[in-house]
Amino acid sequence: MATHKITGTSPASATTEVSTPVAVGKYDAIRVVAVLQGGTGGTLNPRLQSSWDGGTTWWDIVSFPQLTSGASATTTTITLSRFNANTTPTAIGSGTSPALAAGTYLDGDFGDMIRAAYTAGSGTSAGTAQTIWVLGSEARAR
Repeated sequence: MATHKITGTSPASATTEVSTPVAVGKYDAIRVVAVLQGGTGGTLNPRLQSSWDGGTTWWDIVSFPQLTSGASATTTTITLSRFNANTTPTAIGSGTSPALAAGTYLDGDFGDMIRAAYTAGSGTSAGTAQTIWVLGSEARAR
């Protein structure tokens, strides 16, 4: 099992910040453990995005529950597998334009790179430290 840690600070104004990507190309499945907290003055919409083209284009794959201003740190976990299929058409966003509904995720192939994206709502005046671990399960012979 390999561990990648995504750290950063959510935006201090009504903008979107993205993290440095981590490479997850060789994993069959990933467990995501996110410790997230609200900023000051506005809501926070934390997401995970994936890229299938080496980091040129980013698509939403996980939209964590929205956090209110000053929300205490909460830990959320989810497991994504390349072998599960999402068979329902779902509106998603790309880049800094989120559209995946809060509290939802897309299972199935998650591309070879993952990053966090944080979109702060109107009235946000200070960001907060965020930490997301991506735990990769190595591919096995079938």
